[in-house]
Amino acid sequence: MRMDLLVHDGVVGDQAANLALEEALARASPPAPLLRIWQNASCVVIGRAQRISREVNLAACAAAGVPVLRRASGGGTVYQDLGNLNISLAVPGRAPGLTAGLAALVAAVLSRLGLPAAAGERGVFVHGAQVPGPASQPGAGVTTGSAKVSGLASQVTRNGSVAHATLLVTTTASQVQAFLAPAPADPHPADSRRSIVASLRELGCALGMAEARGAVLAEAARRYGPLSRRPPNNGELGWQQRLLAERYRIGSWHQTGRTEEAQWTTRPVLTCTA
Repeated sequence: MRMDLLVHDGVVGDQAANLALEEALARASPPAPLLRIWQNASCVVIGRAQRISREVNLAACAAAGVPVLRRASGGGTVYQDLGNLNISLAVPGRAPGLTAGLAALVAAVLSRLGLPAAAGERGVFVHGAQVPGPASQPGAGVTTGSAKVSGLASQVTRNGSVAHATLLVTTTASQVQAFLAPAPADPHPADSRRSIVASLRELGCALGMAEARGAVLAEAARRYGPLSRRPPNNGELGWQQRLLAERYRIGSWHQTGRTEEAQWTTRPVLTCTA
């Protein structure tokens, strides 16, 4: 199977543009399956149907200057920074099972690093790990259990599908937890499912970001063959600019998920999460 590798695809400090490109990859229907490995500067990203007040520690974000953004896919809230690797797969047409394929790729990367990883309903977990104690309990030490190292979500449109994963490489669990709200007392279906999280560094893998990226590329090449490097094409860049103008540069989209949208943005879009 031929797979492209997207390169020259964004600036880490323009988090909204990076999210817009994710959706653009599905909307533009890539000519072949596509892998994107990318990073964002510090931000909190919530799922399409989530409420900021239920997911985010807004006071902590404001104090640290961390923006809160919304993506078009479902799934739970994630914290991103330069210690976190984002991994995306995009394919032409509807592919509701794409998330499972991405989860398998991430789990295989972790297994080759010596971590007993398995894909769960909404992420990839390392089992039997020495997990750092909760940040809310100083001195809690470590416990043995399952740690989530990768969150997953996807979006399926008529033209294409995209699945994305986060992979905590050096970002610590306490950094993640500092900007997220605790689980509300009245659970809603769209709420994030809170899990104990840990980075590869905290689990004993002394990888830097370049080494983590290389591990993902190597596993992708084993599964899909040599990767063909290419930049975003004109169709993808055109969709990115349109989405920026109609969603991602508009504050109300990130706050509420609603804007003064054109008709095409209000039509139902199939989404799935994992």
